[in-house]
Amino acid sequence: MTDRVYVENGVGRAVMDAINLFTAKHGVTAEWQHDIHPEMQRPQHGDEWWIEDITARDMAILTQDTAILEGLERQTVIDSGAKIVALANAKYSTWQKLRCVVQHWDAVERILAESGPGAVVLSLSGKHTEI
Repeated sequence: MTDRVYVENGVGRAVMDAINLFTAKHGVTAEWQHDIHPEMQRPQHGDEWWIEDITARDMAILTQDTAILEGLERQTVIDSGAKIVALANAKYSTWQKLRCVVQHWDAVERILAESGPGAVVLSLSGKHTEI
């Protein structure tokens, strides 16, 4: 089981902090994108390099960028065996993002428990899509 989650900057530090507040209960530690890849604040050309890097570190990815599941990035997710937890809407407020993660925690745990590749898209509607 993967027990570390790489939280993209756009998801928000507050969501990371909330996950970490309960690490003793659920066994998952969240780590901040900027702490691992501070260079992400500069313009980038493609996400393939960091998806490969994070997967090699045996970390899942919490993102609000569902495009990571399409095109070249999708192939990188598959080839590297990445585990992706994606929020369905990048415009969710921080509170909505946290609600979404908590509401679908069972689905998140399933993705973390499986060998990759795997992905789940979380929605406030109460539905999630496992890919």
